[in-house]
Formats: sequence, structure tokens, C-alpha cells
Amino acid sequence: MKSSLQVAFVSLLILLTGCVSQQVPVPLEQSFYSSEKKAVGLVLEVPAVPSLSFEGNIGLLDYAIISAATAPISKHLETLDTKEFVAISGDLSQSLAEEGFSLIQLDTLDKDLKLAKFKDPDTKDTVYFARSDYRSFTEEHKVDYLLKLSARRVGLARPYYGFIPTDAPRVVFEITGEMIDLSSNQLLWYSDVVQTAYAAGEWDEGPTYPGLTNTYYIVMNNAKQEIMTALAKHEAESNTPLSSEDTVPSVSE
Repeated sequence: MKSSLQVAFVSLLILLTGCVSQQVPVPLEQSFYSSEKKAVGLVLEVPAVPSLSFEGNIGLLDYAIISAATAPISKHLETLDTKEFVAISGDLSQSLAEEGFSLIQLDTLDKDLKLAKFKDPDTKDTVYFARSDYRSFTEEHKVDYLLKLSARRVGLARPYYGFIPTDAPRVVFEITGEMIDLSSNQLLWYSDVVQTAYAAGEWDEGPTYPGLTNTYYIVMNNAKQEIMTALAKHEAESNTPLSSEDTVPSVSE
């Protein structure tokens, strides 16, 4: 029988870690590119414009005060967009086409679907699967794989204690990326892409906020490049043996 101390420890561990385990990163195996299945469906879940998010211990009254104080920045963010990131669909289409794949952009979003939860058949977690069951996409959209890029946060974030800011705002671009084999619902690739940076120089130069604006586009393109690199085909390293001219000469005593 477990002691009360053991029970308390387990309860504390559950409280700290939560009931849902975090998905570990899954790098894309290069064998993907030799697959005979070549149709990839792309779903982009990215807001049209960035937003400002508040972090920290904030009450309702604090939120109202902060929203009023940051209204000029929020208004400026509405003039920016995510078009440069969304253009990743064209870049991916080109890179995949070079390997014989076709990329089909899908307008389907998870929030508009009633997908069943997928029961993970691998209890040892040596292979990972998407949490929702996307296997019906094969017949519905005539694709073999589903590539999902879903934004968690896009824009600015600033921490507060009550209504008092504790740091300067920073640009954040957080994307969850998944490549799913629709024949099995297996995750062939999974990554939590997180790019963030403070503005170079002064950030509060309204009304155009050039420091924040320039940093925003840099961070967004860094996130885009990270995804492109993760999904790129990498040439195998050469294992050509050294020639006699390349061998290291022996050292005479």
C-alpha cells in the first residue's frame, strides 16, 4: 500500500505536469522523399493580421486599463499582415515539386470539422500519431499526406503585473507544424516553431513603430525559414574513401 507521502508526491507531480503529455519533436525522415505516394495537402491556420497578447497576473480591471493604454500599438498591428508567411505555400510547392510531389492547399480548418480523437496504438511511444483522426482526408481531398501549419501566437507579447508592464513588448511567432501520413495517422514530422525577439533600438516610436515593425517581419521570416529547413531534402553525406594523396603522412621518429 502506498504511503501518504508517496500519494502526495504523485498528486503534486500530476498537478505540475498536467494530464496531457507534450508532443516531442519528430524530425522528418529522408525516406519520406522516396515514397511512391506523392500528394500533400496543406492546411495553413494563420491569422490575417498579428495581435497583441498580455502575459502575467492580470485582472479584468487591469485588462481594461492595459487595452486602453496599448490601443495605439494594437491599431498599428492592424496595418501589418502575415502574407509573407502565407507565401510559404508557394515555396513548399516548388521544393516538393522538385522531388515529384504535388502540393494541394486545403481550406479546411480543424475548428470547422468534427474530427474523432485518434487512439494511439503505440503505448511505448516509439512512434507518434496525430491526436485527431485525419485519415478520411485521403478520400475527401485525394491526398496522401497532410501538412498542417497552425499559429499559436503571431504578433507582440508583453508581460504585466496587474496593469504595470514589467518588460518591453517582444515580437513572437509561434507555429505548430505537423506532417501526417493519412494511411495510418502517424506523425512523420512535428515541431513547435518558436521565434521571438525584442525590437532593435527604441520600440515606442509611434505612430509607425519602425523598430517593432522591422523586427516583426524579421521574426516572421525566420519562422518561415525554420520550417522550410526542417522540411527540406538533405543530400546524403559523402562516404568516398580518401585517396592516397589525401592520406595523412606518417611521422618518422
